[in-house]
Amino acid sequence: MSNYRELFSDEAEHALLGSLLLDGDLFDSITTSVEPADFHDPENAALFQVMIDLHGTGAPIDPVTLHDFRPYLPSGNITLAYAGELAKNTPSSANWKAYASTVRERAVLRRLVDAADVVRDSANENRPVAEIIASAQQAMADLRDLDTDEPDYKRMDEVVARNIDIIDAKFSGVVQSGLSTGLVELDKMIRGLRKKTVTVMAGLPGSGKTTLGLQIAQHIACSGAGVGMVFSLEMPEEELGNRALASIGGVDLRRLDDGQLQDDDWPRLTSAVSKLMDAPLYVTDKSGLTVARIRSICRQVQRAHGLDVVVIDYIGLIGSDSKAFNRTAELGKISTGIVNIAKELNVPVILLAQLNRDSTKRPGKKPIASDLRDSGQIEADAHCIILVHRDNDSEEGQNGVTELIMPKCRHAPVGSCLVQQQGQFARFVNFAGRELSNEEVEMNRPFVSKYRGKAQ
Repeated sequence: MSNYRELFSDEAEHALLGSLLLDGDLFDSITTSVEPADFHDPENAALFQVMIDLHGTGAPIDPVTLHDFRPYLPSGNITLAYAGELAKNTPSSANWKAYASTVRERAVLRRLVDAADVVRDSANENRPVAEIIASAQQAMADLRDLDTDEPDYKRMDEVVARNIDIIDAKFSGVVQSGLSTGLVELDKMIRGLRKKTVTVMAGLPGSGKTTLGLQIAQHIACSGAGVGMVFSLEMPEEELGNRALASIGGVDLRRLDDGQLQDDDWPRLTSAVSKLMDAPLYVTDKSGLTVARIRSICRQVQRAHGLDVVVIDYIGLIGSDSKAFNRTAELGKISTGIVNIAKELNVPVILLAQLNRDSTKRPGKKPIASDLRDSGQIEADAHCIILVHRDNDSEEGQNGVTELIMPKCRHAPVGSCLVQQQGQFARFVNFAGRELSNEEVEMNRPFVSKYRGKAQ
């Protein structure tokens, strides 16, 4: 029992409550340091909650006002007697910080033990070891901010001073605003991929969203700008590899698939292999990964190689940690979890998503943000949304002209740009023609000759 008592301190809990009863001016300081759940004794937690509720009415806190507000605690004890005893046995409120620190530290220890118990119970179940490890890492991630003395707020001048340093570094060219996607007009529109942000790239099946996400990751890795991690929850790694070779080498993907290479394909293929051999680009094609497993794999890559961008294809295939039957609510939790990963790992995350087919019923067939399938939470969580739109019923769409529509961005004005999809090479290139006028869009006028580079 002596070892178990190290997980709580009745004396510190009593003294902290007594300090608050002796000096009501400590309310804000104490309530920002601890919360009711930090108390081990349910009686102490209940009394602390009564104090918070009473303070919310504007009344002062002392044994009498507490008793008038709530005469009995959940255990049946008389509030006046219990609070009066605590006030009587606390000699001074001068050491309240030490009491609060002890209460907080013991609460953190108890939560660590609880997390360990959950992991132990999971180990006794018939679950994959990798899944158990991911659950443990998730539990530790949830606890990462508990044992910290950092304040919950900062002075604005501290934030501004740090921003000035970053602005100066950007002006001097030492630091870039964000990672380049490799596509000029897309970079101009989104102003670079920013750390701690989630960019949702969505489109209908076959629109090219997977191609775009993979291409951005491989551009960052192959250009020396950083380390990329791609989660392909649908496409096998062999197909990812062939797409990368086709994209970088300019080799027809169909010839890579069937092995019918032509003489001029071999030097391109050799060049692509040499670029990829040294590129810090990592992939996994494990299906059904949960947010916890995705976080775990990202942390492994970050520890071993560093990490600069994460691409997840796609949110609808991310597995669930719970047994909830409401998929929309579950996708909302997954979306928020991905945002937390971006912040925790300090990297941009590109999260691919599918659109419903409502857009195909509209005049012009252009998608909007609310077309994101299953969850409005995805739209709310995203820092930036890019909708990949190619109208296959139009002549320009059949020739690969693709519009990237940005209906939301927290660091740039909304807008759109055109890129050219080269389907045979599994890649996008900068648009080489001219943008369509409104009249031409409405009339769906053919001008194939205006586009250089055909897509298939």
